[in-house]
Amino acid sequence: MTRPRREHIAAAVAVVAALAIVATAAVSRSDDTNLAASAAAAASRVVGPARYTGPQGEVGQFVVQCLYSHSAADDPIVHPGHAGMSHRHDFYGATRAGAGSTPSQLRAQPTTCDKTVDTAAYWHPTLFDHNRAVRPRSIQAYYRAAPGVDRTQVRPFPFGLAMITGDADATRPQHGDAAGWTCGARPDLHASPPDCPGTAPLHMVLTFPDCWDGEHTDSPGHRAHVAFSRRGQCPKTHAVHVPQLTVAVTFPIIGSGHRLRLASGSVYSAHGDFLNAWDPQGLEREVAQCIGRDAVCDLASNRQESPLFQAR
Repeated sequence: MTRPRREHIAAAVAVVAALAIVATAAVSRSDDTNLAASAAAAASRVVGPARYTGPQGEVGQFVVQCLYSHSAADDPIVHPGHAGMSHRHDFYGATRAGAGSTPSQLRAQPTTCDKTVDTAAYWHPTLFDHNRAVRPRSIQAYYRAAPGVDRTQVRPFPFGLAMITGDADATRPQHGDAAGWTCGARPDLHASPPDCPGTAPLHMVLTFPDCWDGEHTDSPGHRAHVAFSRRGQCPKTHAVHVPQLTVAVTFPIIGSGHRLRLASGSVYSAHGDFLNAWDPQGLEREVAQCIGRDAVCDLASNRQESPLFQAR
């Protein structure tokens, strides 16, 4: 009686071990699947644009310069109606932009932009140096057809279009050129802020999607309704070409010895937001007369520094 009992026990142990191996393999496959899904999701967030790098004046464009307006822990796109729920942002354009702002409200406000028809709101996470907030100087907002895009196909942004670029959750260098750092007017981007000379202070450069789905001004996650073009073409799901908006933020940061971080985390988390509240007729006029006719408008607005995006 003893021997069979031992055999049964051994068989039972073998079955349990086999089941453990199967379960472990299943968990491993599940982990691999989850990791692959996470990697795919992360890649979808950081895929960058075909970014225009110059030379300046080669393609039709219009440029808006907007002075710094204010800072607040608000985000009208990600946390609408919930003041103080966001990390701190610096705002430009419509002067009273905040958590509860709607495009119609922004349109009725004064603007810090040199084009009074531009009452859109632009914002990005506050930059800190040794834990002190850095007051930015201004932004230059460049509107062009994306590289390779037929300029006659570019249409104005729909009123109320919300866009985000860059990855606020990044803890390592982002892939692509949607968000990065440079000195002054240089076209090359860095994942972290370089040491900049006095003649070319630090800039954060943000390039937004240039393809729209033709229907939605926002979407869950605030990204699915827009996309980046590839080789001059928009995907079929986002077939409407809109201007490629590139925003260059000027900070009074030069030299070395800085300890920089963003309100969203490390300097790798560079990102920006845009909520379109342009006067529709004004924006339509700019797109038609500058981008559509391949005319270089407002080049003088950058007269105080070397032309942005000069050829390398």
